[in-house]
Amino acid sequence: MVNPESIVISVPARELAKVPIPGSVFDVAVLHEASSVSPDLRLAVELISTAFLGEGRKEPLRCVARPEIFTHGPALHWLRRSLGPVTEHISLSDGTSIKLIPQLRNHLFTYGLQSHQRHVDFKKLLRRAPELLAQCQSQVNSFHRFSSAQGLASEPTPTLVLRPLPAAATAVWSYGFYLNPHSLEDSAERMLNWGELEEPPITDFEKITYIPLTESAAKDANFQRMVAELVASTYFDRGKCLVLRLPTLGCDVTDCMRLALEGIRDSRLHLPQVRANNIFFLSGDLSEELLAKTASRVSLVLHETF
Repeated sequence: MVNPESIVISVPARELAKVPIPGSVFDVAVLHEASSVSPDLRLAVELISTAFLGEGRKEPLRCVARPEIFTHGPALHWLRRSLGPVTEHISLSDGTSIKLIPQLRNHLFTYGLQSHQRHVDFKKLLRRAPELLAQCQSQVNSFHRFSSAQGLASEPTPTLVLRPLPAAATAVWSYGFYLNPHSLEDSAERMLNWGELEEPPITDFEKITYIPLTESAAKDANFQRMVAELVASTYFDRGKCLVLRLPTLGCDVTDCMRLALEGIRDSRLHLPQVRANNIFFLSGDLSEELLAKTASRVSLVLHETF
């Protein structure tokens, strides 16, 4: 278990490229105030701060910039003196690197791996440098494993699960599902025209399947084949409802629709070319209140990158 009184964090160097940091060790408030850091990092830092900035904490949570330069000798001695009683280091990783600080207990917190590129980067990292994960005492909110060149799987590091943040209420658009296999643009345009600024009427159905898609999930052929089979089996079953949360790409909803539809189309299943009344795309997550009301009827289908 991480001691909340003795933590320091580090973030990928690219996140600090446009952040005016005051030194190698700085207050995490600098990240909270920076407009250039990614939304995923901002959420991860907020989660850690909420979990560990307890009422009795005397010092603010701090961050180390470029911890890889503090490997030994005077540099490491300076860092240890600057950190004082800190014994735990949480390395926030976007999949491109895992940072370790000697003489501290290191913990891994991955974020943003719903991005296909970041997910691919992380898989490459674990293949090329599996010893990095092996040196972490625990993972935060994840359960990653690696395999050696000989095909031997690693022993999983313990997982520390942080209490989730309250979900923010946001406006959600729902779109009746439609797929024209000859034109994803036409499919997206029709669904956009049918869009409604409200959650779908899932309470009207006996069985509800909820799939929050990620970019990685939408590009995973096996996963999308399974989604396509669910679409096909749900289309004309009036007792079933299928809800697909669009990938959060930070771009136009049309692009999100095209990405989600492409894998379903590539599965080459014959789907009705009519608007579905029980299959919906969502621009955001279903509300916690709606999920709570229908909990006994909802099945969640999650990709590993969710």
